[in-house]
Order: sequence, then C-alpha cells, then structure tokens
Amino acid sequence: MFLAGCVASCGALLVLAGASKLYRGARRMDGTTAIWRALRVPRRLTRRAGLAAGGLEGVTGALVCARVYPVAGGVAMAALGATFCALLIYVRANRVPGDCGCVNWRRRADSAAKTVTWRAVARAGMLTAAGIADALASNGGTAALHRPSFYAGVLTGGIALSLLSSHGYVRTPVCHRPLWRPARTSMRALTGHEVFAAMVSAVGPLGSDVRYRRTGCTDEFWFPVMGGDDGEAVVFRVNHAVPGVSPAVHATVRTHPNHCASLAVISSGAAKGRRRSHEVP
Repeated sequence: MFLAGCVASCGALLVLAGASKLYRGARRMDGTTAIWRALRVPRRLTRRAGLAAGGLEGVTGALVCARVYPVAGGVAMAALGATFCALLIYVRANRVPGDCGCVNWRRRADSAAKTVTWRAVARAGMLTAAGIADALASNGGTAALHRPSFYAGVLTGGIALSLLSSHGYVRTPVCHRPLWRPARTSMRALTGHEVFAAMVSAVGPLGSDVRYRRTGCTDEFWFPVMGGDDGEAVVFRVNHAVPGVSPAVHATVRTHPNHCASLAVISSGAAKGRRRSHEVP
C-alpha cells in the first residue's frame, strides 16, 4: 500500500506537469525548452508539441492516480519516465541550453540561460522506477485508497518529488534566498556570473580570503584584490529578489580596509569557482 501511494504521487506530478504545459500552450507562452532544442523542433511547432506532451502526461497521470488499471498506468508511466530520462541525459551530455520545461507556469525571459540539472534526471528516473514497480506489483487497486499506509506513501513521494522539483534549492518566501547554506550557495552563483568574470578581467586576480555579510535580502562578498593597494577589495552584492531568474549582481571597488574588518570569513579559494553561463540582469 505504501508503494502504491508513492506511485500515485508520481502520477499526480504527471498531471501537474501536463496541466502546466496545457496552460502555457493556451496562453501562447514561449514553449521552447532544452528538449525541443535537442530534438530540433522548429520554434513555430513548439506550442503544438507542448500541448501534445501535456495531454499525454495528463492522461497518463490520471490513469495512474485512478488506480483502476494499475498495470496499464504503470507501463505508460515507466515509458514516459524512461523517455524523459534518456532525453535529459542527452541534453546534459551535449550541453543544450534551456531548462526541461517540466513544471513551469511563468513567463521566463531567461529560459535559455538555464540548464537541465541532475535533479530533473533523478525525477525522471523516479517516475520510471515507480511505473515499473506498479506494473510488476499491480496490487492494491482502488482498495489502496482506504489504507493509511497509502497516504503515507503519497506524502513521502510528494516530499521527494518536491525536493527534486525545487529548481535547485528550497528558498525563503520573502527574500528568495536558498534555505540550505545560503551564503555558500550565493557564492557559487556569484562565481559563475558574468559580472564576476568581468570584474576579474578588469581589476586582476582576486584573493581567496573572502569576507561576507548579509544586509537585508542582499548577500555581500568582499574579495581582496591581489597586487592592489592595501585594503583594496571588490564588493559584490547578490540579490535573489526575483524568483526563477538569475540573481542580480552589483560590483564596486572599495579601498577602505576598516569597512571589512568586522566581516566574517566564509571561504578560502572561493574565487576559483567554475564558470557557468548566466544572463546578466
């Protein structure tokens, strides 16, 4: 019964994903995703492709959640999950720009700057495993709806899928800062930002003795300038105020050492972060 609940939560995700694609298609929002780019679907056909994919996902998810034909629902969900998994791995291997567009209700102007994450691949793998398990076990049927263990499985599966669908990190409701290790997460976003690369090119290499403080919803990082004047530092301010887009980054050069005397040291070697492609807000 617990397994049936986990399978039902995966079916509910398919219903939600299908509904989001149908909604975006009905609103004529941009349907270009990394998957359509990888499949070389013409831009004029992405809306129709999104509507077809959304309808297929919705029907499959409804069949799984109904628990009337568990074998058929399990086979259909396993086939969809395996297809998604293979496409997402191909997208990552070929570094195709864009997100997966799995569950998306907003207009995202920077969708091309997104990349498919391993969380999306893991989520597709979870759908595949749940579909195979449902097709092989095929027990419970509608009788599972009356068992407490079924709803425990729904809750467990829902939590796992929510974490895999959280666009990287669970965020605070007001400032939209990452809830888990926010300073280090902001640091990784900063060192992959084009503003950071531009400042390194302009002022030279930055030191590894990075200092940090938080001002309201803004994370402030002080990087000492190697070979510069005593106390000279580049100050980066990172703000996650707009959900779903790249953080806004502002950089200035400061030459007053007293201002950073009380800042906390958070990292050593942080300036060696990996370059990633982001759109500058």
